[in-house]
Amino acid sequence: MLRIVGDINFTDGFFDTGFGVGSKIMKGEDPFQYLERDSKDIWFGNFECVAATTSNKEGIYRKQFIISPESLSHVKHLDYYNVANNHVMQHGDVAYKEMLEYIESTGSQVVGSLQNKSISFSHQGKSIGVVAFSQREEKYFTPPNYWYSPEYIEVEKEYQKISDFDFKIAYVHWGNEFIDRPYVDQKRFGRWLVDLGFDLIIGLHPHVLQGYEIYKEKYIFYSIGNFVFNMPLESTRYSAIISVDLEQQSPMVSFDYIHIGKDNFPSKVEPKDVPDKFKFDYLNLRLDLEQENELYYKEVFKFNKSYRKANYTALIKSINKFRFADILGIFQDFFNRRFR
Repeated sequence: MLRIVGDINFTDGFFDTGFGVGSKIMKGEDPFQYLERDSKDIWFGNFECVAATTSNKEGIYRKQFIISPESLSHVKHLDYYNVANNHVMQHGDVAYKEMLEYIESTGSQVVGSLQNKSISFSHQGKSIGVVAFSQREEKYFTPPNYWYSPEYIEVEKEYQKISDFDFKIAYVHWGNEFIDRPYVDQKRFGRWLVDLGFDLIIGLHPHVLQGYEIYKEKYIFYSIGNFVFNMPLESTRYSAIISVDLEQQSPMVSFDYIHIGKDNFPSKVEPKDVPDKFKFDYLNLRLDLEQENELYYKEVFKFNKSYRKANYTALIKSINKFRFADILGIFQDFFNRRFR
């Protein structure tokens, strides 16, 4: 069975510096401790942070979205990690290269780098190919050293490397954060990938679940949400594991819901324990809204405003957990972003 999950951040983030996911891992906790992982399964995840001992940042920025490889030594990693996302170069080129070397030293493999835009392997008697790339803005290091914003012709060229395989997956970092549906051109692109020949499309980046559609008998999951992450909005704490069983003649695609608990680690939950507005039954209906861009982006703004408000509330509630120097750095960062 293939098990495919979403965004993974093994580190402290912007609003939990000193007490986030990374701090828990550094104390010996395993972010995957609640998962039942069969050794016969192959697991994919999106490595949306940096594992390195060096950084090109200073002050508070040097502590966010980065963890030392040594601190992850007790973690039983997933089999494959996508690195085509907008956080892997947050601490510069040297840290990025160190991270790639670390991941491969654990026995895991990387996809989405410039060296490995695609990967291939065999599982359950079938040949499988995976292509991974990002369509999101890169603000930390340009041009990035992962596969970034490829042209259609470039995707077609990379697809040809796996076109003869039994099952082809596109793992795409795309869309807008926190909104529960994709935009129209994104849906057109997802369907184009199916027309090209991909059998399954997995979307990442929005940090929330979005709906899926079945187009020409192929699944397009527009966003499968967070997997290991600390974000305050309730919507960011529900996600999905996508499972693909290749033992039969026709691949069987299914999913399980995930809830990220108070310790920021994922565990499976029954559908009855998931609020209706975060279930695929509701989210799939949201796919039918064909709003023009102006109306869609008004909704994006509304969702982002809710996220910022939740962050500020969480910051105030947890202010006593911060080191004095770190909270000063966070407020200085807020001032710089707002008034400069």
